[in-house]
Amino acid sequence: MLWGLGRSLALEHPEIWGGIIDLDDSMPAELAVRHVLTAAHGTDGEDQVVYRSGARHVPRLQRRTLPGKPVTLNADASQLVIGATGNIGPHLIRQLARMGAKTIVAMARKPGALDELTQCLAATGTDLIAVAADATDPAAMQTLFDRFGTELPPLEGIYLAAFAGRPALLSEMTDDDVTTMFRPKLDALALLHRRSLKSPVRHFVLFSSVSGLLGSRWLAHYTATSAFLDSFAGARRTMGLPATVVDWGLWKSLADVQKDATQISAESGLQPMADEVAIGALPLVMNPDAAVATVVVAADWPLLAAAYRTRGALRIVDDLLPAPEDVGKGESEFRTSLRSCPAEKRRDMLFDHVGALAATVMGMPPTEPLDPSAGFFQLGMDSLMSVTLQRALSESLGEFLPASVVFDYPTVYSLTDYLATVLPELLEIGATAVATQQATDSYHELTEAELLEQLSERLRGTQ
Repeated sequence: MLWGLGRSLALEHPEIWGGIIDLDDSMPAELAVRHVLTAAHGTDGEDQVVYRSGARHVPRLQRRTLPGKPVTLNADASQLVIGATGNIGPHLIRQLARMGAKTIVAMARKPGALDELTQCLAATGTDLIAVAADATDPAAMQTLFDRFGTELPPLEGIYLAAFAGRPALLSEMTDDDVTTMFRPKLDALALLHRRSLKSPVRHFVLFSSVSGLLGSRWLAHYTATSAFLDSFAGARRTMGLPATVVDWGLWKSLADVQKDATQISAESGLQPMADEVAIGALPLVMNPDAAVATVVVAADWPLLAAAYRTRGALRIVDDLLPAPEDVGKGESEFRTSLRSCPAEKRRDMLFDHVGALAATVMGMPPTEPLDPSAGFFQLGMDSLMSVTLQRALSESLGEFLPASVVFDYPTVYSLTDYLATVLPELLEIGATAVATQQATDSYHELTEAELLEQLSERLRGTQ
C-alpha cells in the first residue's frame, strides 16, 4: 500500500520526495542502514528499490504477448460480481456472459439499476441475479455463499470491481476520504479472500488501476488501494491460489463523464480506451499462463514519461520508451539551415527558433513577442505543451532531448543556453572563441618589439 501512496506523494510533493526502499524483514539492521545510505546517495536515478535475499531490484513495465487461448466459463457454475453497478460493472457482466457464463450473481446496493441488463441477458439465456447486499458485511456474505451449490449453481469465479470515493490532495485528505475509498475494495477483498479459502473458486479476479504503478495526483488513497490489490494477488498466487489482477488504464465511458480529469490524463499521455476493446482483454488475462498482474492501457509512453518526469523520475516505464539512438535520425531542415548559417549568427538563429516554437506551442500570435526571460509555465504553458515543445525541438534539431528539458530550462534564454551545449555547430563556435582568447592571451606575454616582429611577418605573409 505504501508503494502506491508513495508514488502519488512523489507527484504531489516532489520537493520532499526521497524514494521508496523495500527491505527484507530478516535483514540485519546494519545492512539495512547501509542500503538506505547507498540509495540516498545514489546517482542512477532509481527512487524505487527492493532488496530481496541480498539482490537489488527496481520496477519496470514490460510488453508481453498474452496467451492466445481465451478463458471460457462453466455454464453450470455461478460467477459473483462485486461492484456491478459502477462504471465497469455492466461491461464486466456482459463479458462474462460472452465467455459462457449462464448464472451471474451481481451484488449491488441498488439492484433495480440492473433491471434492463437483466432482461437483455435473459434473452440470450443468461440469468443475472441482482443481490442487495454489502460485500463488507460478514453476515450478508455468509448468507449469499450458503446459496451457492444449493439454490444457485456452485461458485466458479469472484470478480471485485467495486469503487467509491472522491479525489483529494494528500494535504487535504480526511479520514472519511480514506475510509470511503478503502472499504469497498480492501475490506471486501479481505472478506472475499477468507470466503474463498472455505469455498475454493477457479477464478479470483481483481480490478485495479495503472495509477497504482504510476502514481496520480489527487488520488493517493486510490493508488494505495491499487498497489495493495497488485501485491495481494501476487501473494495469493504464491500460496497456490488462483488470482488475477488487471491494472486498467482510462476507459472511454469514464473519460466522457470526467471531462476535466480526462484532459489531465490526456496531457499525461493516458488515452481513453473503447470500453468493449478494454473488457475484451479479460478472457486472455484470465488465462492461468498469463502473468498475475497485467496492465491494459492505451498510452503515448514518451508523452507520459515526459509529463510525469516534470515532477519525478518514473523509471518504471523505461523499457517502453524508444532508445535515444532511435530518436531524431536524419538531417532536419532547421539543422541544415543552422549549419549553413555564418558561425557568428548561429546562436541568434537558435534563440529565435526556440522562441518561435514556444510561442507556437502556446498558441500565441506571431505578432506577439515572447518575453525570453519569463518562465514558460508563468506564460501559460502546461505539461502537454511542454512535451509538445520538447518533441518539436528534438525533431527540428535532430537531437534526442531529455523528457524534462523544458521543465529544467523553463525560459527561452535558459533553454537556448542548454541547447547550445548539445549542438556541435554551437560548440564549434565556443571552441573557436576559446582558441582565439587563448591566442590573444599569449600576445600579452610578448614584448613590444616581439609583437611588431610578428605583425611584420604576418604582413609579409611569412607566418
